[in-house]
Amino acid sequence: MKVTSKLVSMMIAAVLVFIMTGCGSNNANVNHTNLGDQKVVLQYYTWTDEEEYMRKVVDTFNTQNNDIEVKLNTISNNANEYSTKIMNNLSGGSEMDIFSINGTASLGLYTSKNQLLDMSDRIKDAGLEIGAYGPSYQDIINVLTEGKYYALPYRTSQWALFYNKKIFDNEGVDYPTSQMTWEEYAQLAKQLTKGEGADKQWGGYYADWITAPLGALQSGSTILDDSLNNVGSWLEYLDQIYYQDQSHMSYKQMKAESIDWIKQFEVGNVAMLINGEWTINMLKSDIAAGSTDMEFDMAPLPLPSGVSEPITVGGVSTFIGINPASSKIDAAFKFVQFLTGDEGESIIAESSVLPAYSSEKTKSSFLNATGIQGSSYFFEAKTVVENQPIQQIDEVNRVFSEQRDLYLFQEQDIHQTITEFEKQRKTVLDQ
Repeated sequence: MKVTSKLVSMMIAAVLVFIMTGCGSNNANVNHTNLGDQKVVLQYYTWTDEEEYMRKVVDTFNTQNNDIEVKLNTISNNANEYSTKIMNNLSGGSEMDIFSINGTASLGLYTSKNQLLDMSDRIKDAGLEIGAYGPSYQDIINVLTEGKYYALPYRTSQWALFYNKKIFDNEGVDYPTSQMTWEEYAQLAKQLTKGEGADKQWGGYYADWITAPLGALQSGSTILDDSLNNVGSWLEYLDQIYYQDQSHMSYKQMKAESIDWIKQFEVGNVAMLINGEWTINMLKSDIAAGSTDMEFDMAPLPLPSGVSEPITVGGVSTFIGINPASSKIDAAFKFVQFLTGDEGESIIAESSVLPAYSSEKTKSSFLNATGIQGSSYFFEAKTVVENQPIQQIDEVNRVFSEQRDLYLFQEQDIHQTITEFEKQRKTVLDQ
């Protein structure tokens, strides 16, 4: 019995060793398989205003890619909260693989701090059609990043003229569908202005936060030029429509009362509104929500006298890039390629957001989404860059805005405004 028990014990031990060895082997195989099948998870950051359409882009990408999952993280863009947190993520080592970049100044900043991956070789190897983003993108790349591609654009901006159809109908005035000059626009705005106080109907609205000298840019001038004659003339034009014609709410009133520009247009106080392409999405959202029942359309941005070719202002404005510290660069580039390509851009366009990638598919998606006859203008007009692609452009814009404020508050004349701006601009550019 003792021998038998000993033999049985040995047999049991051998079986247990075999089972454990087998289980260990199977577990190793299972773990290996799981690791091989495990999804690559990408952390993507953008600002909250983009969540509606970016969620659709991310969900579509995740559905099409079983091996990659993009996690969408959004941060408020109020008071520079987004840029501050993104910079903290980049410098603090937070898990962030890809992130959106708002504006050329931010693109220049991240690039100068080596916080964006150079995607030039990957873009070349993938055979991406860079020309589909338009000439403004290549201009930015040539000047700002010396021809290297640290980010790809997915949104572009353009300015246009929006109008309230009901006001035009009530006044018996034809819609402004044809190309106007800025002076013709001013005359039409005067014609459509009437009433007093709370019943005031403004012929036009030009928001106080529009810094770019649109008419000067359309004439081929910028705030970086040696001669600022066209910039000065543009400021004098604003003084005309604000104070002389009184066809637009004055700069002083807009600043003093923190006027909500979109509400002024939606409630029927404004016949014509100069604004960017984002206006379409905002108006359609408010109409869908039942907060306004206005009928609107859009027309080309007015032109300076002597300029005949349709020219608007804007250019590629929003980009996506890869954190060079990411350990998942191949997967990250695949998402970047999807977002900024034909399919991803068409999804963005379906939300009435103007895509940077121009193709028949993206154009069709945008026009179908807006349902607005005049929106085809965005694909027909030549676009000049709003913000010049230099590292100091934010600071130059700041000093220009300060002097512009003083002029439009009627605290200094145009000569003093231009002279003081030139002096401060030189200080900024010499730093």
